[in-house]
Amino acid sequence: MLKKVSVHIPMLCFLLTASQAHAENAAAHTYHTVQVANGVVAFIASESNTDIVSGNCIAIIGNDGVLVVDSTSFPSHAREIIQEIKQMTNQPIRFLVHTHWHPDHILGDGEFRASFPEIAIVSTSFTQKAIAELAPKYIKAIAERGAEYGASFRKQVHEGKSEDGKALTAADKKYYSDCANDIDFAVPEYKQYTSIVPNVAFDDALTIRLGQREVQVLFLGRGNTTGDAVIFVPDAQVVMTGDLLVAPTPYSYGSFLTEWVQTLAKVKALGATSIVPGHGPVEHDTAYLDLVSSALQSVTSQVQAAVRKHLSLEDTRKQVDLAAFREKFCGKDHDREIAFQSGFIDQAVERAYQEAKFINED
Repeated sequence: MLKKVSVHIPMLCFLLTASQAHAENAAAHTYHTVQVANGVVAFIASESNTDIVSGNCIAIIGNDGVLVVDSTSFPSHAREIIQEIKQMTNQPIRFLVHTHWHPDHILGDGEFRASFPEIAIVSTSFTQKAIAELAPKYIKAIAERGAEYGASFRKQVHEGKSEDGKALTAADKKYYSDCANDIDFAVPEYKQYTSIVPNVAFDDALTIRLGQREVQVLFLGRGNTTGDAVIFVPDAQVVMTGDLLVAPTPYSYGSFLTEWVQTLAKVKALGATSIVPGHGPVEHDTAYLDLVSSALQSVTSQVQAAVRKHLSLEDTRKQVDLAAFREKFCGKDHDREIAFQSGFIDQAVERAYQEAKFINED
């Protein structure tokens, strides 16, 4: 099996002034509130067409407290969500559970701790360590180098060509501009980040009681990261997957493809009637889960065949064909195609190649 490696969470992502961009993208980056089940409310982040994204946040309300899953990418959103929860119930937020360590799911932690000083922040042991050691590096880099990123992309749009000299299409220019504008919005948010390490860690399973309501916090296996947590509310038949499921296109940075398929099978076996993914809308069946699982299996089988032929990684990339999946995930959407290529295919092929080479050498 693959060992955990450090991963690059990309900042691919400039023509409006910074003030214009911040105002427009403050409106673009929003969330909407969805009643998933009785006492289960999801705050679904708007779809982004750039690498500046925010994870979904979920409130599970019991009769003696509230458990929140993930804290979003933006402290300003976390503050708004806290106020919404306070309007829904007089019960305090007693727990904040993290599905994994990626910054777009933890940047609001400081707001929850400020509003509820006694809150218990829960994660797997791996995620606890990663939040302490890995996440601050990514957040600091974006906060400190945002102006540099922005200048680079604005320059490319102005010149009409990418850094490698390739001419930019109109769609490319719009995408690069959107990326830059999103960075203008995100940097002030990231600078508000307060690093808070989870103070409750578990390895396999943890049951949390909110009075009469039971919440199961589970580690079902590696997938998107080494320490993915799944949160299941039995009485509501709702499961929260973190980035084991991401819509409209999946992420595969630093992932474990073969184990991921097995982990998704265990998520499916829970029998939930509603699935709240790490990004994207609430699912009310397993069709999207099955699609992601099929894509993972396709990558794995194609890469394993290439490795058996002793192909290089470069040649393996050329052989892997995911055109059918590209159509299913992206349709004809230009920005989704970029996200699918850079956020899933490129990373997944490399990870599957590493895994196959490891198995063959073992």
